Amino acid sequence: MDKKTFAALCTTIFLWGSAFVAIRIATVHFSPGGLALLRLLIGSVLILPIAGRHFFRKVDFRWWDIPHIIILATIGLSLYHVFLAYAERSVPAGIASFIVGQMPIISAVLALWFYKERIPFWGCVGLVISVGGVSLIAIAGNQEVAFTIGLWAVIACTVFSGAYNVFIKPLLLRYDPVALSAYIMWASTLWLWQYFPDMVHDIRTAPAEDTWCVVYLGVFPTAVGYITWSYALARLPTFKATCWMFMLPLVSCLLGWWILKETPDLLTFLGGVIAMGGAILVTLSKHKAQMLEKKRQ
Repeated sequence: MDKKTFAALCTTIFLWGSAFVAIRIATVHFSPGGLALLRLLIGSVLILPIAGRHFFRKVDFRWWDIPHIIILATIGLSLYHVFLAYAERSVPAGIASFIVGQMPIISAVLALWFYKERIPFWGCVGLVISVGGVSLIAIAGNQEVAFTIGLWAVIACTVFSGAYNVFIKPLLLRYDPVALSAYIMWASTLWLWQYFPDMVHDIRTAPAEDTWCVVYLGVFPTAVGYITWSYALARLPTFKATCWMFMLPLVSCLLGWWILKETPDLLTFLGGVIAMGGAILVTLSKHKAQMLEKKRQ
């Protein structure tokens, strides 16, 4: 791995890990819908010049792709960001990142259901371990109603993200990834436009600190983070690049402790580590199974 690729990966992990902390700060005075719209609106504007030169690469446009793109925008960005902003009103940044880190498990289950991609034995073991870890987190916070509701909202985010990664595959066969991501981001921004009055109200009433947090989310984790991630994906195998995503909870926990003074109790943290371990096991086992299948062919 060259230095530029390494730097791109480190930048992506830091920015996306910091997003959980910035959301936690901003949701004090921003509504979930207003925060999601402002963040994606900024990202949509900034990604325009970046995506422009990719519009005519590897495109086999079909009109019936439009509903597919709208559905992806709805579940993968719009609902994901609204639910995550709502969840982080009660769930610490580090714990939220641990739960979202279970996305590979959701993707594996959906791929099994829709594409008949089998889950290896150790992948099934990892799934059970992950469920056990998430259960520990729920047990640790079961005395707080707000935490429990927020936890379910984060789990919903994980399902949205996992579904997005599975159902985007057919389109990636015919569209350039950068251009497709731009289409989805713009469609998501239009979907979120219903929260425009909330966004205007939030900007007028929220402290400057909260507003700048949302601007940070739009500029850095959304726009810059996407650029650095695309740069890394173009130079590394997908599996090697995505393995770096498992470092997100570490970044979020450290930043949450440093900036927000959030220190999860031992049982909650242990549950997060166990859940992440299960997700890693699922990812590794699935990759190994794919490599063996290729050798047989």
